[in-house]
Formats: sequence, C-alpha cells, structure tokens
Amino acid sequence: MAKISVSYILYYFTIKTNTMNVKESIISKIKNPQLAMAFTKVNREDFLPEQLKKYAYDDKYVESALTILPNVTTTALSLGIYMLDSLDLQKGQKILEIGTGIGYYTALMAEIASKIVSIEINDDMYEYSKKRLNYSNIELIKGDGTLGYEKESPYDRVISWAASPTLLCKPFEQLKEGGIMITPIGVERVQWLYKITKKEGNPIIEKLTEVIFMRMKGVYGFYDDYEDPIENRLEKLERQVKSIISRLK
Repeated sequence: MAKISVSYILYYFTIKTNTMNVKESIISKIKNPQLAMAFTKVNREDFLPEQLKKYAYDDKYVESALTILPNVTTTALSLGIYMLDSLDLQKGQKILEIGTGIGYYTALMAEIASKIVSIEINDDMYEYSKKRLNYSNIELIKGDGTLGYEKESPYDRVISWAASPTLLCKPFEQLKEGGIMITPIGVERVQWLYKITKKEGNPIIEKLTEVIFMRMKGVYGFYDDYEDPIENRLEKLERQVKSIISRLK
C-alpha cells in the first residue's frame, strides 16, 4: 500500500478549502439566484486549457485575466460574474454575446436564457469554444460582433467582452425596448464598464466600474494594432512596404 505523506494531505485539503471559499465568496455576492444556480452547475475548469485548469477557482487568480492565446485573455472570474449579474438574466430571454472567448460565460447564460447568439471574430477562439459548448440553445457564429446579428434580433440583453471606442450602434439598435447592454467602452488602457438600458429608443447610460479589457476588433472596433508585439508590427510593415514596391515595379 502506497504511503501518503501528511504534507500532501494538508496540501490537498488546503487547495480544496480554497476552491470552496472562492466559490462560496462569489455566490454570496451574486444578486440573481438563477445566476448563482448556474455558477454551481457549470465547472470553469472544463473551459480552460489543461495548463490553466488549476487556476479556475484559485483565490490568487480570481481577480486576474488568464492568458489563453498570445493577445487573447479570458475575463477575470470575479469581473465576469459581476457583469453577468448586472445583465439581469432571466428565463425566456434571447441574448447577444459579443466575444465568445473560451465559452464559460456563454455556458452560464445558456443555463438561464432561452437562446444565446454568440459571435466570435477570432478563428482560434471560435474553434476552441465550439468544441466545449454543448448546448442546444447556443448559436455560435464566426463573425464581426460589432455588427451584431440582425437575423436573430431583437435581443433582450447584449453583453460584450472587449472594449469598444464608443457605444456599439448596431447591437444597440438590435436591443429590445427596455433591454440592457453591459459593455466596456474607452480608448485608453483603462476603460469604463457601462450598463446601458434602451428607453424609448435612446441609451440610458450608467457607469459601473473601471476595467481593463482587450480592444475590440471589427468594423466598429479599433483599427490600430498597438497591442501587437513589436516583432509582429515590423513584419506587417515589411510586408506592406514589399507590396507597395512590387506594385510600383
């Protein structure tokens, strides 16, 4: 019979206790009971890459964004849950999600709402989440989320997981009267998270908290590439110069 050291046992139960404390702490702050129930059902580990699973409910990382791919992160657990709670999810709703990411928050919404239309612009993340989202009420689309998705509109709720330079007009247009949008907006490194309610066709804007999100890609997103590593920018510039020279010849 293999011997198990006392130190290993203490380590195991410390990890387990920390995980339970993180979950219990988050649940205690959730105002929406349906979201709290969904949080207990959906395991975040199932949506993280193998090397990051151990951080799913680690108290040291609950406030941190985890890097999934170069220049691609998943929203910190505490912030993601806060955003979903601010969205006031209810049964029977149709949700437009801009940025599927790893699919964890998509799954939480799918546990509550009737339909989730989730749009992902990144090829790799689209394939990644596609393999992990097994819900019949999720329509996963590869495309530009800044344009919304007219075909399934109107929506009861809209949520965005990347910062836009201003209010996304197309998704807002596709929002029902009285509907709510949760979205980060700002052009600086630190942005503001907003709760926007549609009233008589106009946006009623409420500032929630300061946040740091990736800059949104797409027609109504950011066109500069300052977030790219310098090597990528130099390579892109070199390709552009070569292209111009070849056309001149």
